[in-house]
Amino acid sequence: MRASAEMAFGGSTTRMTVWRWGCAAFAISFVGDLAHAEPARLFRLPAEPVDTALVRFGVQGGVSVGGFPAPGCSGHSRAVLGLMPPSVALRRLLPPGCGFSRIDARAFRIEAVDPPARPVVAQAAPHETDLAELVVTAEKRTEPLRGSPFAVTALDGQAVERLGAKSFADLALQIPAVAETNLGPGRNKLFIRGLSDGAFTGRTQSTVGLYLDDTPISYNAPDPDLRLSDIAQVEVLRGPQGTLYGSGSIGGIVRIVPRPPDPKGYAAWVQGEAVLNERRDRSFGAEAMVNIPLLSGQAAVRAVAYTEDLAGYLDNPGLGLDDVNHGKRRGARVSGLVDLASGWQARASWVRQDILTSDSQYTQGGDTLSRAARILEPHDNDFTQVAVGLNRQGSRYGLRMSAAYIDHDLATRYDASGTFGLAPDRIAAFDEAQRVGLLVAEALLTSNGEGRLRWLLGAFGSSSLERSGGVLEATLSGGAKASLYARRDRLKEAAVFGEVAYDLAPPLTLTLGGRLFATRVETWSGDFELAARPLRDVAAHLSDQGFAPKARLSYAFSPNFVLYAQAQDGYRAGGFNVPAAADGMAGGPEVTGFRPDRLRSYEAGGEARLFAGRLALRAAVYKALWRNVQTDQFRPSGLPLTLNIGDGKNIGTEFEATWRPDRHWTLRVNGLFNGPELTRAADVFPAKVDVGLPGVANRTFGASVAYGFDLPQNWRGELTAQAAYVGRSFLTFDGATASAMGDYAQGRIAARLENPDWQVEAYVANVTDERGNTFAYGNPFSRTRAIQATPLSPRTYGLALRRRF
Repeated sequence: MRASAEMAFGGSTTRMTVWRWGCAAFAISFVGDLAHAEPARLFRLPAEPVDTALVRFGVQGGVSVGGFPAPGCSGHSRAVLGLMPPSVALRRLLPPGCGFSRIDARAFRIEAVDPPARPVVAQAAPHETDLAELVVTAEKRTEPLRGSPFAVTALDGQAVERLGAKSFADLALQIPAVAETNLGPGRNKLFIRGLSDGAFTGRTQSTVGLYLDDTPISYNAPDPDLRLSDIAQVEVLRGPQGTLYGSGSIGGIVRIVPRPPDPKGYAAWVQGEAVLNERRDRSFGAEAMVNIPLLSGQAAVRAVAYTEDLAGYLDNPGLGLDDVNHGKRRGARVSGLVDLASGWQARASWVRQDILTSDSQYTQGGDTLSRAARILEPHDNDFTQVAVGLNRQGSRYGLRMSAAYIDHDLATRYDASGTFGLAPDRIAAFDEAQRVGLLVAEALLTSNGEGRLRWLLGAFGSSSLERSGGVLEATLSGGAKASLYARRDRLKEAAVFGEVAYDLAPPLTLTLGGRLFATRVETWSGDFELAARPLRDVAAHLSDQGFAPKARLSYAFSPNFVLYAQAQDGYRAGGFNVPAAADGMAGGPEVTGFRPDRLRSYEAGGEARLFAGRLALRAAVYKALWRNVQTDQFRPSGLPLTLNIGDGKNIGTEFEATWRPDRHWTLRVNGLFNGPELTRAADVFPAKVDVGLPGVANRTFGASVAYGFDLPQNWRGELTAQAAYVGRSFLTFDGATASAMGDYAQGRIAARLENPDWQVEAYVANVTDERGNTFAYGNPFSRTRAIQATPLSPRTYGLALRRRF
């Protein structure tokens, strides 16, 4: 017994020794990073004449610059932003034909050099991109990703391609705290940090603001599911953003940044792709990009176009059809810019995308990839955006003005057989149409000078008009066609906002901001042809005003170690419902309208870069308090209904880490632990306070790994793998067993070869052919008759070939 005890004690001692040595190694690395890191300065250098840029560089870097003008070194500098040593900033700043030599630790001499040759692929390989070099603009001003004192994730275009992301849904599980429903292409809702207002799409504004560059592209419509073609960066800002972004950003912001036109040179590529899934449904896709400089390098036009088959995998034995949920996505984007006199730059863009799916993607009443529906349920999603902008970056101030118009047209058919009082054998369809026109404009003035005080001021205005309606189509079985409802909703919002950041001490910064806003909702509804008794048209309006504050305190121990604490608000406007009697059925709550809701979030977090920057860690803890939670639900008949279901809260922890031990390997991991729930349930709809918020899991995880290697003849290879897990959740607020979903994992592997002219990639998605239940919903009229489930797409094999010019 004594010997056994000594052995056990010895094992414990050994483990304790290992633990102590591990902690010591971590501490030594951490202290070493703080004490011996190469000195870095924060540079904010716009593109401007090189002589002006060098003066600004010297001031910001605290160094001297001589030898200018140098023969052969002229033109405009390149923009530089981020924390870096002065030598690195100077190298990035100088245009082709300019170089430098170091005189001493605080002085440089400018020299003319031969322009560099075209870089080879190995010099620009994705795995060599340093996350510290990325900059983000999600908080309305350009900031380096490294040391940013807020919860943000940024993925550059190379990382997006490496993850095989064709749309944002493909990225969601590789970004902390992001979730998305899975109703179908162009039909999904986004959630961030577990802040779900329900899994259905209806009258409520989105909880996540979705932006294409500087323009919001969603209101209460679903994610338009734009293809991520020729993308420069994707940014996700977590937590409510009412101060800077206004209504509809309770959960956070997703910003998709296309690659801008490049006046410096011509570029083009074409790509083709072939896909085969486990159900042997084949699909093909093609896309192309061209960038054309104009006006001797003072302007450029960039265009991208694509067409893509969306493979089907569900059968309809009742109609004798296979792969009925096949679809197609087609789109194009054209953008242009021109450099004007006195540092002004004008921009314009046009975006168009159409998605058409031939049927829904849910199953019903069994664990098979089939659904015996009487009719198909197609969906059409057409998105158009036109945007213009004008900006100028001066030595002391920056001004950016933008305006855009968005037209989003959606049409969906549901199998409504046996509903609205029809006999069970009567075949009928419910056709739902929605068209949103959104006009938005914003002006933003920011400080550019050096000093302890930085600020921004902005003005915002938007006006949206939505026309929607529902029609019961019973002529399929000899019945009549009748309008269930038609409605028009107009939302106007105006706001002024601002933010001030002041360095109380060199490492300590206080940021305060606020937004004064006013919203007005005007609604008309009528054409209630199914009502059992005549109903009068409904006309109503609702106004709301308020102030959304923000406060943050951050402390930068070094450029590699930053902590922060902040509080900020989010809000959404209210609205009105179609009368309950419009469906001609008895029962269900009569809720004429819904009030605005408010959310306040408290969080603390930070970033640390260890082991000479090879390991980057970001984490945050947060608590969100949500009053008068709006939610979209359905009456027993299937008629949509929006109401305030109660109050809610969420307490959670999120993290992400990136490890680059050498130039070959890159490993990313992320996770979320949270407990979203209702704390008070209103009496207007079934809900429980202890089952969580709908459609969001208590925990999610994601991971990816990439290994890059050099090959002969200027070729480069890369192997990648990724995996993700989604925990269990419920479709509805009452936590009914039939609405359980989630608790599944999926993975993807890929191999890529490329040189300066060619790129080829082969991949396998859903490697283990996991079935899962991603979304326990598909049809509001039949979901009470049988269990609905949305399986993962089956294992899919793909091959893509790209040619650069």
